[in-house]
Amino acid sequence: MRAALGLAAILLLAACQQQAEEPAPAATPQASPSANAEAAADAAMAGEMARQKRIHAAACKSEETPIFTCKFRDGKRVAVCGTAPGKAEYRFGGETPELVIKGGERAYTMYSGGGESQIAFTNGNTRYIVFSRMLRTGFGEEGNAPAISDGVVIDRAGNFVDMRICEDPDLLPVDTNAAETYLPADESTGDMSLFTEETMRADPVGNE
Repeated sequence: MRAALGLAAILLLAACQQQAEEPAPAATPQASPSANAEAAADAAMAGEMARQKRIHAAACKSEETPIFTCKFRDGKRVAVCGTAPGKAEYRFGGETPELVIKGGERAYTMYSGGGESQIAFTNGNTRYIVFSRMLRTGFGEEGNAPAISDGVVIDRAGNFVDMRICEDPDLLPVDTNAAETYLPADESTGDMSLFTEETMRADPVGNE
């Protein structure tokens, strides 16, 4: 009996020593805040690059430069593409453009807390004016509260016909740097005057 108890004690002691000698599981490494921020920045950059590829593929040919593009509620797309230095095209429609106009002129003006870029293409007595507009609507402690809109104004014989507003998560507002490369400024008024004031129709009620 004593021999049995002694053997049991020896086995128990050996088991305890074995457990003590086993290394504790390694702690799972935790990413540092800076590593998390870097990963988030990389993911954001990858997402933006993917968005730019979608924009380019939808709007312009691979050798062209997108200057502006968006889709409307009905799925139709408008795009302005730089085709060569000093040359651009306006395209409207579906996968196959229904309307293509070459040429175009640019204009830009500053507002208090914003500004507006316009690109105009003329087809007969009809003018299509692409715009990207940001207007300050707040003047209190809450900040500027900018109203941003993009779209196309259609003018015929000097009279307003229609305005279509962009509704597209992959919107590319007027790229002013690209516009300067591919489009001349409006020769009649200079590049600080706009082609139309009708874009104010896109502003929030009370700010037209």
